[in-house]
Amino acid sequence: MKIALFYISFLFITANVMAQKYDSWEIFHNRKKVAEFSQKKETDDERRILLLRRALDEPGFFIITYSPIKDQADWIRSFVICDSSDKELKKFNNLDQLKMLNGDISRFIGDKQKIRIYSWAIPKDPNLAATIRVRRILLCTIYTR
Repeated sequence: MKIALFYISFLFITANVMAQKYDSWEIFHNRKKVAEFSQKKETDDERRILLLRRALDEPGFFIITYSPIKDQADWIRSFVICDSSDKELKKFNNLDQLKMLNGDISRFIGDKQKIRIYSWAIPKDPNLAATIRVRRILLCTIYTR
């Protein structure tokens, strides 16, 4: 009985140690949480969010709150809004959270089908920044209807 209890507790401890944690972010529109994602890559994951055109015409905010696993006090986080052809529309630097008015999103989308919002972080130290490879992370793809 003691051996079985030992093996079961060993299994739980091993599972907790082996579990990976990922950076995560939450997306809010007009004070409602519309999505929550993590950096864990899933197949065919476009991180889709559908916003209604009439909701973008009303006053309100679109907020993305990024939560890294490790402390990134010495890093500069950037957010970029791109269109479907990957052309950069707007870049925001040195933010932990992206907050935009509904009218701004509506202006970015314009007559496009969708826009994508990416993020990445680079170290503040230029010597360290020169040695790392920066990879952008797709936070969400916004569609309107």
